[in-house]
Amino acid sequence: MDSIEADDLYEERGAVSFSRPILQGDIFEGVVLPGFGDEPKRVQIVTHPCSMRRGPVSNERIQVAPVDSYQKVGDWNGHGRVMPLPDLLSDGKWHATKFVDLTAVAAPELTLDRRIASLSHPGIHVLQQRLVWHNTRLTLDLAKFRQQSAPILAEAEMQELWIDAVLDEGARTADAVEAAGVQFQAWLSEDDNRRRAELDAEANHAKLRRETRAAALERRG
Repeated sequence: MDSIEADDLYEERGAVSFSRPILQGDIFEGVVLPGFGDEPKRVQIVTHPCSMRRGPVSNERIQVAPVDSYQKVGDWNGHGRVMPLPDLLSDGKWHATKFVDLTAVAAPELTLDRRIASLSHPGIHVLQQRLVWHNTRLTLDLAKFRQQSAPILAEAEMQELWIDAVLDEGARTADAVEAAGVQFQAWLSEDDNRRRAELDAEANHAKLRRETRAAALERRG
């Protein structure tokens, strides 16, 4: 299995942009997990983005796994029960996501103000690789995960671009961001889902990003 350095693993640590849609790999604090007692936990979303929602609407429950302190991992081919999280809190210490304790939590528990880290695209691919290995003992190349995830990750990028364009930074409250996300998803579905279909080919992504930016700026006025 592939290893990854902390600077390549995370997209953001600490304050994560409200504009970024909630995605696989995001880490949250203060989440009470059913069956894990009353003490709030730190958790990571492990479910695939396509399985988290239908269009703009999140599922009622989302798969997560608890994150705890962990030893430094030298060989990423081992430790198959966890996703290593080096320097998660920017303090040099290691944490890990415990796949054996995978569970589901009510979606409203995963609020934007509780999110403390998000993964880069390569980081998400490494998480997916380790999840598959944990569940099947099959190791797949990261290139396969990159190819499979490209459309949904491009969609998430475009939604973030849209929100940044239509909302001033000071106006990006949780409610405003959610409303702008719904607006983006409706625009994506126009023309009989033409843009959603085009997301399947990476060759279309640059054109779609330009269309996203232009349409968002029109709505900003």
